[in-house]
Amino acid sequence: MFAIPALLLSCVEKYFPELDDKYENVLVVDGIISNNPGPYFVKLSVASTVNTPEFLPLSGYNVSIIDDEGTTEVLSETSPGIYSTSPGGIQGVVGRKYKTRIVSPNGKTYQSDFETLKNPVGIDSVYAIFEAHANPDGVFPFEGYQFYLNTKKAESDTNFYLWRLERSYEYRSDFLISHIYEGRLRPVYDVDSLQTCWRTDKIGQLFTFKTSGLSEPVVTKFPLNYVTTETRELMERYSLLVKQFTISEKAYAFWNEVREQNSTQGSLYTRQPYQIRGNVFNTETPGETVFGAFLVAGITEKRIFVNRPATIFRYGVCTLGDADYKNVGTIYMSNPSEWPLYLTTNLNGIRAFPNQDCIDCQLRGGTIVKPDFWIEY
Repeated sequence: MFAIPALLLSCVEKYFPELDDKYENVLVVDGIISNNPGPYFVKLSVASTVNTPEFLPLSGYNVSIIDDEGTTEVLSETSPGIYSTSPGGIQGVVGRKYKTRIVSPNGKTYQSDFETLKNPVGIDSVYAIFEAHANPDGVFPFEGYQFYLNTKKAESDTNFYLWRLERSYEYRSDFLISHIYEGRLRPVYDVDSLQTCWRTDKIGQLFTFKTSGLSEPVVTKFPLNYVTTETRELMERYSLLVKQFTISEKAYAFWNEVREQNSTQGSLYTRQPYQIRGNVFNTETPGETVFGAFLVAGITEKRIFVNRPATIFRYGVCTLGDADYKNVGTIYMSNPSEWPLYLTTNLNGIRAFPNQDCIDCQLRGGTIVKPDFWIEY
């Protein structure tokens, strides 16, 4: 058994080098095939700048996924820059080899080398421990849940892992609705209809590890993300979905360097890892810079839920002030593009017009529709 040292939690200083314009307008590839059922996706874009990139989709390309037995599927462009296999199309099979081929509208051909789809190693457990972490900029230390992962024992001694995370959490707005304005003011009887929301999004931070050198091929207490009580994420209930990718040594080298360069983000769209070459290349001009990679991976996943911890929360809470009561009259001068607008009342029944994200939880990025996977306490 092996416990990951605390050193892995230390900060990595970001380095932004001086670069010339040869690293701009570069093809960026982000694709995958796995043992999970498709459809599989390949995302194509162009790097705008290295230090401050954004997703600029590339359309009109011919993209295909090919296996080592000659099966080829041409992907469909389902939205700008996003290419997808069909629901009943090519299926990743453990032990088989796969690559992608990309042809630009002007005839340039790019492809990756064949890589073997590894047998996925299982996740034994994902769990959270309530911990206090140092807060160098504050009076009080951070408090929250540190998430950890244990793998099952692998068949081979040396394994390469990439972990990607997705968070979901339930939270509430601070005030109930009393009235709605859509050209006229009327009371609302379902006063808590916009109070509870759920938000789901991907965590940008990447996690990588290799088991070479361990006494046995088991990873124990690997630190994942840390969630503090400084935000509303732990306000009601929190869920973490962990996807574990069992990958090749070459893929590990790429994603580990992306993780190190981008520190807490690890995304291809935070800052381009200019000196890191992935597995996609121009077949006629191999020296051309291409960012990103086509990932061939065995995947397992596990989801857990944690409840609100019994501690002090330090996120900002809405309160009603004089301006909120005085602003009620301004609602009649609002533009229709702003409607609907909502009022609340205090304990004495006096109307107030606060910031709308204090009433409508959707304005904090969530939805009032509970996710299908959500499990109550």
